Amino acid sequence: MVDYEESTQECFVNTEQNFGTSGGDQVNRFRLNFNQEPFESGDEAILRINMTQFNMEKTFYDINATNNTLRISSSAIVAAGTNLQATAGDQFISLPVGDYINQDILSDVLATKIKDYLNEVITVGSVTVEMSAGPTATGTSTGLLDVNLQFGVDQSVNRAPMDGRVVPSSIIGGNFTSVYNKIQRSKYCKYFTLLDGAGNPATNFEAFNLVIQCLNIPPGQQRITLGGVDATDNQQFNDSYALLGGVRIEEFQANPSALADADRLQSFSIQKDTTGTNNHFVITTAYPMAEGANTLPYVYLRCEEAQNQSSRSIEDAARSHDHEIIPSRILAKIPRTINARQSISYTLENVAGIPFFTNITANYVNHLIFSITDHRGRVIQPVSVNDLPSSAVQRIASGVAIADVINPNFLAKAGTQNTVGNLYCDFAFKISKHRRKVQSNVLQSAQPQIITNNRMEFSGVIPNSVYQN
Repeated sequence: MVDYEESTQECFVNTEQNFGTSGGDQVNRFRLNFNQEPFESGDEAILRINMTQFNMEKTFYDINATNNTLRISSSAIVAAGTNLQATAGDQFISLPVGDYINQDILSDVLATKIKDYLNEVITVGSVTVEMSAGPTATGTSTGLLDVNLQFGVDQSVNRAPMDGRVVPSSIIGGNFTSVYNKIQRSKYCKYFTLLDGAGNPATNFEAFNLVIQCLNIPPGQQRITLGGVDATDNQQFNDSYALLGGVRIEEFQANPSALADADRLQSFSIQKDTTGTNNHFVITTAYPMAEGANTLPYVYLRCEEAQNQSSRSIEDAARSHDHEIIPSRILAKIPRTINARQSISYTLENVAGIPFFTNITANYVNHLIFSITDHRGRVIQPVSVNDLPSSAVQRIASGVAIADVINPNFLAKAGTQNTVGNLYCDFAFKISKHRRKVQSNVLQSAQPQIITNNRMEFSGVIPNSVYQN
């Protein structure tokens, strides 16, 4: 119950314009000024902020710089003639930013990026990939078993009400002989084939010493370099392990390809297939890929006046991460929601009560500074104006000049999505004043009892029974 109800006010905020003038932008840092109506309290009261509503449309991509990057390393292969040959490599690879419909596409793109890397370092020979673990011992393909089964219309039954029913295509086509093959595990195998310069099987895959790592090393803990270039914060502290079902790598190995196989830190299983022509290898994810192909089920609204607590792991991406509880500026945790029209937003509708609040110890508040971050304390990643639609990317990659597709003057002055674009939020919060419980001055009270029935009951000490609930 509010003690000073007459001073309670609801504040309604929309950040879509002119919120970047205080050094921030529309979501990553914005300031609310109460110049005309500041909030005050005396020593007998405290101010409290209660979140009542929040909404932010998901106009940014699920796959972005915070979760799309892996480290890949391999050794040089020196040979003669048409034998498989390659240069050494150690670099970051990134999945294209965007929204992926499901884990199947995500896994397929990852396989393609690994294949592209290998073909880049290979100087004589080539590599191809398919989404499977390879053929069975009897030569039967395992292709498509890891992917979500396609659905089709069953036209084999023409009587109502069964006609036109939608069923798995495996029932129609008879592609799978066992019901167990229809079980989906959200884990994937990728089957690679190595050929030498003459198109013959290349059997020396072990010479690659291939290593793939999903790095998750906070920049405040260690700054790493690859090829003499400092890694960016997002490159070395990335959520690709959570997105792709890999092992999180928290230790930096300077040259993992030079280590023995047992000593390499790997995010995925990488194994040579010695059956058949002996020129294949399989990469298998360690854990299921992220459901929904995203790593942001919540966003966090932070306020510089908030005085709450959180684990260090969600407070600041630049610091060492552990489960120590430290002071936090987090005010609210807002869930990802999907409406009836499949539109995605981050929405908090507080109808039944007040789940998120913070007390403000300051007696005078004339401004509040807010920011919206992910679960690691990182800013929300805006979409760059230079990130072009897939059709434009394909056309430019074919040799068409970018100036024939996108106006260069527009690109030069378009600004950013989080300053002049559609990455913003609107929310409401209530500021109320509550009476502070002040303890009586012991010096002005009667001499307290020290011990009664083995319990401490002197003035100012909370009985232990309070903590036993």
